[in-house]
Amino acid sequence: MRLSFIPIYRRELRAYFQNPGVYVTLAIFLGLSGLLLYQTIQDFARICMNPQMRFRYGLSSLNYTEWVITNTFGLLGFLFLFVIPLLTMRLFAEEKKSGTFELLATCPITDWGLVLGKYLAAVSVIVAFLIVSLAFPITFSRIGQTEWPIVASGYLALLLLGLAYAAFGAFASTLTENQIIAAVVTFFGLLAFYLADIFGIGSMGLLSRVLSAISIREHMENLVKGRVLTEDIAYFLLFSAGFLFLANCVLESRRWRV
Repeated sequence: MRLSFIPIYRRELRAYFQNPGVYVTLAIFLGLSGLLLYQTIQDFARICMNPQMRFRYGLSSLNYTEWVITNTFGLLGFLFLFVIPLLTMRLFAEEKKSGTFELLATCPITDWGLVLGKYLAAVSVIVAFLIVSLAFPITFSRIGQTEWPIVASGYLALLLLGLAYAAFGAFASTLTENQIIAAVVTFFGLLAFYLADIFGIGSMGLLSRVLSAISIREHMENLVKGRVLTEDIAYFLLFSAGFLFLANCVLESRRWRV
């Protein structure tokens, strides 16, 4: 077997943590996440203290887990749509623009080695983001009674989202030499998958079922609510594997041209 993906992984991970843009992205992610969490808690407290508001929204009782924890993880999942394209846009686009891809093509490493090395480096950065965000569960526990299984399920949802989004981002980065175009393609592509069930509203029969089945949001919502279902986990894993396969196919076609 030729050179493994480990050298590529180490190279990419080093490049990530030497890039100031990663720290700016982390700061933006944490800042927006904290703001969303603060606003969610404020809304919960305001409605709790105002019986008229509860009556207006048809809320006879409020569940802290559903209102604060579940909503926060759902918002973080949506925020990933903006953050992860910034992390993955450089994976292959930068190599092609700088001309180093041609050099890599002559190295004793497979296309799968390139794809996996770069992909796993991006996933490692996403995991680092999630580790830093563990401050949020601490906040949950200080404000109200925290159901830790729901928190664990929420983090599982974010991890699976990260795997899927990074795979799509890696694929998009293989299509162009421009990092901005790669980020835009990743964002709108993922947004289409995220909102696929909404596109199916009004549709009937097979089309509606297909759009619902491929909707990222449909599968994510089960996990953030604590319903860990095999089909949802399988969806994200197959989504990731599928777009990694497509990224590998794009690299193979380019290697032949090189």
